[in-house]
Amino acid sequence: MGRLIIVLAIVASLVGCAEQKDTPTTVSFATIAPTALTNQGTTIALATITPTSAPTATAPVSLTFSTYRDPRGVFALDVPSNWRTEALKNGIGISSFAYNASVVVTISFSWQATQLDSTKAAEIVEMVKSQTFATYLTRDVQLNSASEGATYRLEGTATLNAQPMYVRFELSQTTGGSIMLQSWLVPQELWPEVETTFYKPMQQSLSIDDEAAAALAQE
Repeated sequence: MGRLIIVLAIVASLVGCAEQKDTPTTVSFATIAPTALTNQGTTIALATITPTSAPTATAPVSLTFSTYRDPRGVFALDVPSNWRTEALKNGIGISSFAYNASVVVTISFSWQATQLDSTKAAEIVEMVKSQTFATYLTRDVQLNSASEGATYRLEGTATLNAQPMYVRFELSQTTGGSIMLQSWLVPQELWPEVETTFYKPMQQSLSIDDEAAAALAQE
């Protein structure tokens, strides 16, 4: 059986803190250390964020997409051309920022020979959710789960540092064994626009090379 590596690098630009609601922050990455799935359970590595004191101006979001191609050949994905997109430092995937980094998307990839069942998929997503919410100041969490074939999703709302957010964690597996874990953090009022204009086109543009993912998993 191939080994499964799931990496989550989930970062959010929160509007100040509870005492400073009017001051947005930008974010910087910490190193992400991938961890492996074992028979004893699943471990997930999270990246931390460090707010900075110099927010950037909000720029209009481009409706023009450009293709990001993973240098190791695992995936390709169309992203808006003026989103800030970075490869995961120690994993396969990307994180993208938009709307002055108040919308953050992270997508990571891994592989295993056997198909995940719905129970294991739910376990992974629940762990990601728990570790994420343990990392940030989070209140009013209301998430619902849904399972559709090879996809397991948690979605709903949460309050992060007084900012109402739409939250989505989604795990899916191709028939070839590639596993994709997505996280979306979007200000709640922006989600209808983001879903139509960005989420759906990005999902439709995605291509995954199962053979490349399997080869990397065996290294």
